Amino acid sequence: MVSLYLHRSNPKLASTHYPAAFVKQLTNDGRAGEKIFNEFCSSCHAKSPIISTSAPRIGNKTAWQPLRRLGIKNLLQITVNGAGAMPARGGCFECSDEQLKATIQYMLDRS
Repeated sequence: MVSLYLHRSNPKLASTHYPAAFVKQLTNDGRAGEKIFNEFCSSCHAKSPIISTSAPRIGNKTAWQPLRRLGIKNLLQITVNGAGAMPARGGCFECSDEQLKATIQYMLDRS
């Protein structure tokens, strides 16, 4: 459903999305969390997301405060399993747990 939405809203994004190749190039990349956020998470978690959900938006300290209290280990489990409209692994099935942690930390550091 999300891929259909992305295709209709931004055909270029949908036709150029090669997640396995994208994730592979992030090995030992200090900006992996930021890049994964931009590729997979920003559709719902950006300050002005293209998909309207109840997902906490990056930069919104109030929305992230209760999540911050859960700690990175619990936030990783939520991300791995998915929650609400968020698919398992945040849609990045190719991402390692370490890459997902880096992405979660990227969002926390900016919120």
